[in-house]
Amino acid sequence: MRSVLGWLCAPALVCSASAAHAEWRKFETAHFIIYSESNDKRVDELATGLESTDGLMRMATGLPMDAEAVKIRIYEMGDEGQVQAALGQTNSGVAGFYTDNILGPYAVTLRKAYSADGDFTAQIVLHHEYAHHFMMQYFPATYPSWYVEGFAELIGASKTLPDGRIAYGWPAKYRGDAIAAFWVDVRDVLLTPIEKLHDFDLYGQGWAMTHYLTFSKERSGQLRRYLAALNAGKSREEAASAFGDLEELNREAHAYLSKGSFNYTPVSVPLHKPVIERVTPVGAAEAALIPDTIAFNDDDLSLYRKSGDRERELDRRQKVLADIRKEAARFSSDPYAQYLLALAEDSSGNDAAAGTAVDRLLAISPQHVGGMVLKSMLLSKQAMKASGQARIAEAEQARRLAMAANKQDPDNPLAYVAFYEGFHAAGAAVPANAVQGLEAALAKLPNNTRIRQMLVDELASERRWGDAMKVLAPLANSPHESPLRQAAREQMAQLQAALSQQKPAG
Repeated sequence: MRSVLGWLCAPALVCSASAAHAEWRKFETAHFIIYSESNDKRVDELATGLESTDGLMRMATGLPMDAEAVKIRIYEMGDEGQVQAALGQTNSGVAGFYTDNILGPYAVTLRKAYSADGDFTAQIVLHHEYAHHFMMQYFPATYPSWYVEGFAELIGASKTLPDGRIAYGWPAKYRGDAIAAFWVDVRDVLLTPIEKLHDFDLYGQGWAMTHYLTFSKERSGQLRRYLAALNAGKSREEAASAFGDLEELNREAHAYLSKGSFNYTPVSVPLHKPVIERVTPVGAAEAALIPDTIAFNDDDLSLYRKSGDRERELDRRQKVLADIRKEAARFSSDPYAQYLLALAEDSSGNDAAAGTAVDRLLAISPQHVGGMVLKSMLLSKQAMKASGQARIAEAEQARRLAMAANKQDPDNPLAYVAFYEGFHAAGAAVPANAVQGLEAALAKLPNNTRIRQMLVDELASERRWGDAMKVLAPLANSPHESPLRQAAREQMAQLQAALSQQKPAG
């Protein structure tokens, strides 16, 4: 599910690329893998900023510094044209995005972006997007749209002070004009679906409300109770009662904004030194395929319901696939090229071509875990089309290959998914350990919409309507309109209807 949340080049914003050409390198830190052509100093600044943001959020949320991390890839591109080409949105003004696919979560940013007064930068937006990833990765729950964006803006706007500390709560000055012009009564924000709020500045007022409620000693506890009530399934009205008189809340929040003086907390964030733990060159094939890697989208096409959406996305994917095929032919003995080709063919429904590519990959690199997982998934697809003993045999073969991949890399969440699919493909009830594996995979890759949807459908098949609704909620409650959100809301209504008709146990 792709996010371009406010990452736009405003009229005053200048987005430019470094003129010098350099080789792609991969810089790995505790929580990130940065792909860049920039020099060491520039990447060290980028990495330090990202790790500081991660540490700040861990301190703010109480998450242990050593909690297991799923590393997010960061691609630093030369200009906004490359970013927009990846989305198929030429001349859109988009200068970066965050998304997830079978390769894992990643964000795309620019090497250099700045405004006339220096307030709005590529770094601010990258940290904003990482806040979204952090929230979903470590604290998946039901959140209102204004808080999703408000929390991300609160983190994104935080800046590094001259003494190296992070100013947590630094004002988002670049949002000031929009907030003043389009303030919406807080009561309406709390009680009305986001799509029915006209002229609501999701980012600006979301930041203002989140900042006020976070730094107010009187209101911060109310905010926690409000969020807990929503996550417990309470209605908007019931949850909002945590704030007491909503008219008074609106007056206070608006007065807080109008005052123009905002509290912030200087925070010393401990960082592992050196921040960049290792640097490796990016192979020629992977470097050539970076534009296609950031363009690769494997969301289920059947979820694109609106007229024209599916056709546009299909056309975009076909162009990406054509380019991947060309590069994979040029690098026919390179594992990365063949793996990306196999994934792209599979996501386009070209099972035979995907099988050819993955067989070529495994001939080159027999222990390639991604290749083993994809081969298992393709076998499960074949099993679904078969019947009788042939179906059972192919599904069993798929499970064996998934277990071999798991043995090779016990931490690979996609091996759990392949193992689950091997049972599902057999047409029989899926055992509890396979469902638990699917849940574990989603815990590691919570932004992967295909895994999330797979688990929703499994829980629904077991008539666990309430559990299915909780898993589906992040898609249905996305603050931004998308084909996936529409499909999720339609399914949510179906699950709610099924739950209401369910007879009480006993």
